[in-house]
Amino acid sequence: MAMKRLIYAVMVACAALFCSCTDDVDMLTKQKDSIVKYLTSSRRLIDEQEVSSSLDENPPFYTAFNNSSYRHITNYYEQGREEWMEVEPNSIIDIQFNAYIFSGSEPSLKDAYWSNIPETIAALEANNKHQYDHLIWSQEPLTVRLGRGEVLEGLEAALVGCRDQDSVQVYMTSQAAYGKHIIGSVPKNSSVAWYIKILSVTR
Repeated sequence: MAMKRLIYAVMVACAALFCSCTDDVDMLTKQKDSIVKYLTSSRRLIDEQEVSSSLDENPPFYTAFNNSSYRHITNYYEQGREEWMEVEPNSIIDIQFNAYIFSGSEPSLKDAYWSNIPETIAALEANNKHQYDHLIWSQEPLTVRLGRGEVLEGLEAALVGCRDQDSVQVYMTSQAAYGKHIIGSVPKNSSVAWYIKILSVTR
């Protein structure tokens, strides 16, 4: 009898684990689909793999990293950009940014959960003073050291290959961001978007 109870308990645990894994896969698939739909419809971007077959001379595109983070360099075709210093896996970069919880549509002020841009911080505080009285966000550039695990996995992957002075939009599934952790006002299992201006690059 005890053996039967043990076997039953193991079977129930395995079933619960299988359901949990299936739910996680479904959630991540929905997040990926939501990001790609936004990029291809609202942003009118194409996958980087389709650039060579595009009839447009300079088609705007996004790059996918492990199907969990997606990058759009808004100034990619700017004249002289290829001469700017490129971000490498061990680079140190200074950035200005707005970070948003991403729900599948254009991020707005109400979706912001972190920023070091003075205008954004002032707008948040003015928009809902009581809610943002506690903000002590620094308005100084954020120094990001790549290769040390100091930043979000999806953000680190997307920043490599960018260049000094680039404007970059990075969209991440929860897998590439905070996962099941609750970070400040960011609920667990949230997709996020970071809008970044690279101010400097050193190696």
